[in-house]
Amino acid sequence: MSDPGPVDRRTAILRAVWQVIAERGMGAVSVRNVAAAAGVSPGRVQYRFPTKEELLTASLEEMLRGAVQLHDGLSREGAGRGAAAREALWGLLGRRVSLAEHSRAGVAVYHHYVAAGINHPELARLLAEAKDAEEGEAARLLAGIAPGCADPRTAARSLIATADGLVMRVLIGSLPAAEAERTLRSELDRIAP
Repeated sequence: MSDPGPVDRRTAILRAVWQVIAERGMGAVSVRNVAAAAGVSPGRVQYRFPTKEELLTASLEEMLRGAVQLHDGLSREGAGRGAAAREALWGLLGRRVSLAEHSRAGVAVYHHYVAAGINHPELARLLAEAKDAEEGEAARLLAGIAPGCADPRTAARSLIATADGLVMRVLIGSLPAAEAERTLRSELDRIAP
């Protein structure tokens, strides 16, 4: 078997953090547990990430980077106005509802980071920056879809808060994803008819 190389090994370690969180929670993240999940030595993990905080921060950065890359394709296609921009906005907002039902582990891992951010300032900073960027992108798309919207930023914030709340309901099993999507579409139609 060939050596996967430094980038692939780094990615494997960061994904192993997500695996540990998904299977056992944020408290189980340790050099030893991550190394076992990644199939590397604990020394390899410590070499790349000397502290648990660096490991958590880098793994969250990787997760957020992946989310941005996933959305960028949709967003660039919907850079203008009309149906394409509306679909890009739906991709930004509605995709998470579907993920909550079909990729529960990934969405749950994200929420573990949110909970950890309460006591971890660097995680909180990264999450806040990501939410601000998401809000800015949603506001940009809304301005193209609904040029008469007086305050696209506030409308975007409302849509994102609605989506976040609906995702939580889907995650805990108190609302089916299809119903959550209908609710979110209704709110989007209300704001941008």
